Amino acid sequence: MPLKILDKPGCWVLPFLMFLYAVRLFYASYLQLLPDEAYYWYWSTNLDWSYFDHPPMTAYIMAIFTALGTDSEFFVRLGGFFCSIVCLVLVYLTGKKLVPENARFPWEVLAIANITLLFSTGSIIQTPDTPMLLFWTAALYFGVQIITEKKAFWWYLWGVALGLGLLSKYTAVLLVPCQFAYLLISPSERHWLARKEPYLALLIGAIIFSPVIFWNWQHEWVSFVYQSKHGFSPDRQRVGAKLLEYIGGQALIITPGIFAAFIFYSIKGFSLAVRERIPGYMYLILFSWPVLLFFAASTVVGDRAEANWPAPAYVAGLLLMWAVYCRTSENRKKSSRRLVYAALGLGVAINAVVYVHLIRPVIPLPPNRDVTNQVHGWRDLGEQIDSLVEKHPHGDGYFLAAERGTALAEAVFYSKKIDIGINFNHPERYIFLGDTSYLMGKNALILVPTMDEWMLGKYEPHFESLTLAGRHQPRYRGEIIKEFSFYIVLGQGYRGGWS
Repeated sequence: MPLKILDKPGCWVLPFLMFLYAVRLFYASYLQLLPDEAYYWYWSTNLDWSYFDHPPMTAYIMAIFTALGTDSEFFVRLGGFFCSIVCLVLVYLTGKKLVPENARFPWEVLAIANITLLFSTGSIIQTPDTPMLLFWTAALYFGVQIITEKKAFWWYLWGVALGLGLLSKYTAVLLVPCQFAYLLISPSERHWLARKEPYLALLIGAIIFSPVIFWNWQHEWVSFVYQSKHGFSPDRQRVGAKLLEYIGGQALIITPGIFAAFIFYSIKGFSLAVRERIPGYMYLILFSWPVLLFFAASTVVGDRAEANWPAPAYVAGLLLMWAVYCRTSENRKKSSRRLVYAALGLGVAINAVVYVHLIRPVIPLPPNRDVTNQVHGWRDLGEQIDSLVEKHPHGDGYFLAAERGTALAEAVFYSKKIDIGINFNHPERYIFLGDTSYLMGKNALILVPTMDEWMLGKYEPHFESLTLAGRHQPRYRGEIIKEFSFYIVLGQGYRGGWS
């Protein structure tokens, strides 16, 4: 007999989530910033209408919370933490609206979502995906209200969610074909296509997104061009290998057992949606599978899609998976139910191992292949840079330069004496700095991976002299991390020329 408390999910899911989020708050303050997080933080210190890589929402959120607190890991990540909580509230409300007859359903979906690495790490790490997932979930919820309440008012809120999602990440544009595909194939909802509200919603979204359009127009559409090439530039890697890597990435971010259950119950859900005409199932299918298939297609024709790119698909996907399971579980054998519980248990175990590994490594990976090495060594780099500034004082001050923008941002974040950095490789990523003529005459500390003639030749025309000042070789589990090792070169008397 199961424990009676399991019959009242709210009694155990809420304490479970409170425990998880308390742990995540600890990790948010304990872990050093990931390179990408530091890069977005650097944006937040130089606010603009948009940026080369992404729209500005994550920078705005970081700017708000660091202004309320300090430039620390905790406050850099706090906005994303709150975004994930609001996202869960919307998931709960969506589940409650879709399956009103089952009070357990929305609580159980929350528990399942929080044992995937997608939601688990997304509550800690602050990236453009974090606010985008929030606004994607809001659009999903407003869409459910449209198909259940039949009130035009919800379209306008859907348009707001679309616009804010686009201000977070361009992936949010997939909301449009997902929503309108449902209107096209659903006889009961097709009437909306002849009404003004869906098109006004698109207009609202476009108006909210217009600052990003204006910024791109000012800068020769640089961000739009970059993102289109980033996803669809041809890759010589074999298609089969890319697809296997893509599928493996998806299985990892929501854990293998849950991914298998998602596929199985999606197929089952599609069958039920067609045979028994369950509109909610088809709606959830159209907000999950087209996204996954879109990025699978981009993997085939271009570069492999990163594991996090299709992340929005799993908001609807997990709701669909558990809705179908709950509908069919009573007729299934105990062995089948045990497989589902085993998949969920595996998810819990994977999360627990990852959390332990972040503090005390237990996963037997070579240190240079362990992605958690990215949260080590940056504080030491900042201290080393500050020490060199003190050792070589210069009246006009210092700035930083580097070959890699993310490492540069880490150096700026963890240095207490230098607050400006430029990337000689990709000046287009630093449009937000504006006029940098004030750097003339300053000294620079330059982070370079090698000290060969070609590398130094890139910097020699821009400085009066170059001198090796130090070397940063971070260690993780006793091994030097080659990817984040740098020579630190002192560039004296910046002559300009970086544009």
